[in-house]
Amino acid sequence: MEINPGQILSIALASVPTMLTVLMGILINNSRLSDVNLRINDLRSHMDSRFDEMRNVWQSELHRVEEVLDARLKHLEER
Repeated sequence: MEINPGQILSIALASVPTMLTVLMGILINNSRLSDVNLRINDLRSHMDSRFDEMRNVWQSELHRVEEVLDARLKHLEER
């Protein structure tokens, strides 16, 4: 049985919709992954800034506690 050019063309044309569907799926999936990556990066930068703010608050509070303790120790040493 020989395959003529018309049969090859019909087989090729029959697979085009499937290839286009797969290609569209890949492109859509890629764009959604890119969106997720952007959201993760935004979240990471937001969390970094929040941690920096909390670090600054803790450092100032610890400095204040240190000053209070130093003052109390100095007062006790003077007695």
